[in-house]
Amino acid sequence: FGIILLGIFLRLFGNNWDQGWHLHPDERFLTMVGVDVKIPANLSTYLDQNKSSFNPVNKGHGFFVYGTFPLLINKVLAQYLYNDTYDLFNLQGRMLSGIADSFVILIIYKLLGLVEKKLNLSPLVKYFAALLYAIAVLPIQLSHFFAVDTFLNLFCWVSFYFSVKIVVNKKESLFSNMFLSGLFFGMAIACKVSALFFAPLIGIFLIIGMYERGWRFMFKGVGLFILSSYSALRFGSPYYFETSTISDFRLSKIFLNSIAVLKSFDNPAIMFPPANQWIHASPFLSLTNLIFFGVGPFYFLLSILGFILLLRQKKLSVIYLVLLWVIGFIFYQSIQVAKTMRYLIFIYPFMAIFAAIAIDFLYKRFNKLPKQIKAASIGLIIVLVLYWPLAFMSIYTKDHSRVAASKWIFNTIPANSKLTYEYWDDPLPLMVQDPSSRNYQTLEIHIFDPDTTEKWNTLKRQLNEADYYIMSSNRGWGSIPKTPERYPIASKFYEGMLEGKGQFKLLKEFSSYPSLRYLGISIEFPDQWSEEAFTVYDHPLVYIFKKNI
Repeated sequence: FGIILLGIFLRLFGNNWDQGWHLHPDERFLTMVGVDVKIPANLSTYLDQNKSSFNPVNKGHGFFVYGTFPLLINKVLAQYLYNDTYDLFNLQGRMLSGIADSFVILIIYKLLGLVEKKLNLSPLVKYFAALLYAIAVLPIQLSHFFAVDTFLNLFCWVSFYFSVKIVVNKKESLFSNMFLSGLFFGMAIACKVSALFFAPLIGIFLIIGMYERGWRFMFKGVGLFILSSYSALRFGSPYYFETSTISDFRLSKIFLNSIAVLKSFDNPAIMFPPANQWIHASPFLSLTNLIFFGVGPFYFLLSILGFILLLRQKKLSVIYLVLLWVIGFIFYQSIQVAKTMRYLIFIYPFMAIFAAIAIDFLYKRFNKLPKQIKAASIGLIIVLVLYWPLAFMSIYTKDHSRVAASKWIFNTIPANSKLTYEYWDDPLPLMVQDPSSRNYQTLEIHIFDPDTTEKWNTLKRQLNEADYYIMSSNRGWGSIPKTPERYPIASKFYEGMLEGKGQFKLLKEFSSYPSLRYLGISIEFPDQWSEEAFTVYDHPLVYIFKKNI
């Protein structure tokens, strides 16, 4: 119970981390959709793609690649609590996101309690695993965003839990566990279709469990799983389908077109700005980000040790299949164009479980050591595991870097100054005070446009007019220099700016690096070299340049 409370605290602390400015673009989009859609008066209208006021397409959002189930949960609660407004819908959604991820802590505990005898695990392992997931940094960060990832992960893991029960708890009703596993898997797909990646893992246990009971149970069990999954999916996200007819399995042409458009962004020829960072990305980037930012290096080493220890379970071949899926999923994501950290969210509960097995193994070895050495060894493990989540939590104890920069701009930069902002990034200053008091003029810099003569003629004119050049994150300077063959001039432009050789000189920098300063320890961890999405939403690095006179 204490571990769950800790997990909830870490996920809900600093809920309004952007001080109401909606600085996460995906969340901003989901909030706009969530406020626009309306819950129909009856179920038949809700399920009707053409008539439903809850279908994003019918409210002007034709491009929508998510399931609508998380929106539905948030919308129902928002109407009940009078939070159905643009400035409250996302805050409530963040709360629900954090609570959803906190339930994963409980599922990990219950799952290990279920299999600990089969795997010959110490009763302590389930507590270690729950604690390690509670403090895992990426799940904590994703819990601070109203997106679909935490809901997706929860429902996948609940489905997995009931599928494991089919194999381990043979005295329980096969069909109730099949039904529940299917129901939650349908909910997971209703959050995002990437839940299908989890299907092989769930299927392994479903097939083993039914096979052990005989073929007669297999056909009935599979039918029940499919029926409950399909029912949950039809209710949770009915707009995946072309019609509201239950027997019509055709997927919506509009949804399929949205997926095709999304997939096309991975094509380098499209020149989609957020995808520029992935063009020359190393296949090891997913793993690098997981190690250094997702959980921390020592946590990761513990996970590797636990993974190796599980390989020693020679009597349980099903464990090899689970481990093979984990390795296969990480490998698959590493060879995709987009290697963003949140795509590996399914892996984090496994990381916690593996690390917990390793800690239990080490703890037993420490018992053989002299008391002082044992205490020092345990203390060292605690420090090495906790330093990263403790440092990361610091970003929620202070002003967002864009808010801090905006306050400084209003207090420092003279009225009527001309400020630039880069297209595809959030412009500064945020209106933290009455904008008429300064009446700044703004110039939009299309830095991600192809490096044509026309582009640079326009930019030179804008740079000559501008008094200050503002980079509100590393979206531009962090990705454009990585593709000099595409942006030869822009790459040199950023090189000159950052080296102080251009028209502008760096005047002020605003960072919110993970730090232990709030605990009285003068150590911080610059993380601007991480994947863009890890920093750009809740703690971007802001640069403000002033024109040389």
